[in-house]
Amino acid sequence: MKYTLGFLVALMLVLIQPADATADATDLTVLSAAAMKGVVQTVPDSFFAATGAHVHFVFGTAGQIRKKILAGDRFDVAIIPPALLADLAKRGLVEGKSIKDVGLVRIGVAVKAGDPLPKISDEASFKQALLGAVSIGMADPGTGATSGIYLAKLMDRLGVAEAIRAKVKYYPEGQTAMEAMAKGEVALGIGQISEIVPVQGVTLVGPIPENLQLKTIYAAAVASKGSSQVLAQKFLAYVTGPKVRASLKTYGFDPGS
Repeated sequence: MKYTLGFLVALMLVLIQPADATADATDLTVLSAAAMKGVVQTVPDSFFAATGAHVHFVFGTAGQIRKKILAGDRFDVAIIPPALLADLAKRGLVEGKSIKDVGLVRIGVAVKAGDPLPKISDEASFKQALLGAVSIGMADPGTGATSGIYLAKLMDRLGVAEAIRAKVKYYPEGQTAMEAMAKGEVALGIGQISEIVPVQGVTLVGPIPENLQLKTIYAAAVASKGSSQVLAQKFLAYVTGPKVRASLKTYGFDPGS
């Protein structure tokens, strides 16, 4: 039996297209604040085992993730503070009804493993720890990092901004600052506790005093125009479900409501 070239090409397209479409349909892209990295690092494997769907994470500061979404980057789920998600919902970029809290995290202080632990139990001792530190690492407020923006304002509030300016070194994210501290680049690290505890070679001293504290809630929401609403909803249920919730405390979070 003879076939024309056009027929053969058409047949190949028919045979190939369903496989490609299936691959696209079982891939999810999740844009997430870097503070969530430790919590969700094992989610792709376990979610794939449960659903057969692949998950690709893109991490950044909350500000960077917001900019990616506003710029039109493709995504299926976003994990950033709920106020930012609410704004994106107003713009029609995420489903407002899908927004759900994942967990709450506080600001903490860390040192390189083996170094003496400074006293930070109250405002006076925390202020002295800042003034006495040889060098300090934290997230750069210019990147839109939640902790970096807050800490810059807190240093002004405490009246130490000028005194410590020369010894503060900024990093793209809080976890990057902690990794640098583990290498000896800075002596004291300040950032979200969820960006401290996953890093080897550093010791969490504890949270900063409660009257100075920033309590950041991270929430997840489904994209309005994602590749698969059904899979995205399943991922949302998974990341806010019992398995992930059980790991939150281990990575410095308080479970969300």
